[in-house]
Amino acid sequence: MNFRSSLKKRIIIGLLASSTLLSLMLAISSLAIKTDLQTTVIAETILDDLNNYIQQLSANPEETLALGIPISTNVTGILTTPQKLPLELPVHYADLEDGVHEVVEDGRTFIVAVNKSFIYKNQPLWGFVKYDVSHINEDNTNFYLILGGVFMLFFLITYILARLVSNQALKPLSDLASKVDSLGKDIHPEKLAPYFPDDEVGKVATALDAYAQRLTDYVVRDKEFNADVSHELRTPLAVIASTTELLKTSPSLTQKELDRIDRIERAVNQSTELTETLLLLAREERQQQNGLERAQAGQIIKKILDSHQPTLKLKTLQTQVIEKDWLQINAPDSVVSVALSNLIGNAIKYTHDGTITITIENKSVTVSDQGEGVDESELPKLFDRHFRAKKTTSKGSGLGLAIVKRLCDLYNWQIEIKPNKVSGLSAKLTF
Repeated sequence: MNFRSSLKKRIIIGLLASSTLLSLMLAISSLAIKTDLQTTVIAETILDDLNNYIQQLSANPEETLALGIPISTNVTGILTTPQKLPLELPVHYADLEDGVHEVVEDGRTFIVAVNKSFIYKNQPLWGFVKYDVSHINEDNTNFYLILGGVFMLFFLITYILARLVSNQALKPLSDLASKVDSLGKDIHPEKLAPYFPDDEVGKVATALDAYAQRLTDYVVRDKEFNADVSHELRTPLAVIASTTELLKTSPSLTQKELDRIDRIERAVNQSTELTETLLLLAREERQQQNGLERAQAGQIIKKILDSHQPTLKLKTLQTQVIEKDWLQINAPDSVVSVALSNLIGNAIKYTHDGTITITIENKSVTVSDQGEGVDESELPKLFDRHFRAKKTTSKGSGLGLAIVKRLCDLYNWQIEIKPNKVSGLSAKLTF
């Protein structure tokens, strides 16, 4: 699971990071307090020992006085005079003032209590008490182990609690996601808000319901509009088709008039096919041919080229159809005709002279022209609605290739457009 996409992991890692930081702060504070307490207790102890000894000495100097020998039972103490100090202690001890000091000697750390206030026989008498605290730092191993164990236990408990909290906190979101996934393809989906309380998740569910309603209204209007338009177009197209059939039966028509009627008839057929195809797209229905019926690519291409003959006569264009294999397509003739008509029509529209080659293979049809072409950067945009290439001089709405792409998505076809080596484009439609 990707960390950036997992809210649960974010919560767990955030809680673990917070607990780790707090544990480290607690451990550092405990160690500092322990060290400070040890130092303070030791300092107070040895200072009390020294002061008590000096008090005893003040009360009975003759019996208590002993120079250069220990004056405490649990620490090392020295009672000496300034003259004898260099013989018993380092010289720098003479610079120490009354009180407690931390002194480092030969890599070892001592806490030294100093009392220079006693005067005996008009001569100062100095007392020093030394306590070696080097072993304190060496004996902290058990303390560190305890801290480490407590830290790991606290970390484990925090992890378990973080998982429980995250599961409980994210359960409403998981329920909402499951509810959304379980929604069917109904035009009017079930409301989500009634299943959740009026909290943050409930507000999200309400917002999703409102958004879904807006989308539903839009889709319903779009489908109804397309269905109504398609239905209303069928009637006038049927009238025009029946009228052209009646006109063609008239014996008084000239060849020129018959040609014009044929053009009207082809236009009606193309309009009918386009209407049926747009209706399928509006319904998002993929209609397949039943039984052995298949759309014949060769026959459809011939009809398309026949319908463009008036345009071809106005240009110095040649068309050639190379049928390498017999191609049958499991789709209505109208759908295949609309897809191929757009590709062939674009090739004729944007090519002023040269040759348009249509190659029929086992599973594909390739339309190659010698026209204006497009820039390399514009190729990915050719299937966008209303897109017009910069080099284009012909008029158009920019919807033809968008319709082809929608048909490809509906029927799982593949469409690829790439530039030719010399000029123009090649559009390959794979069925």
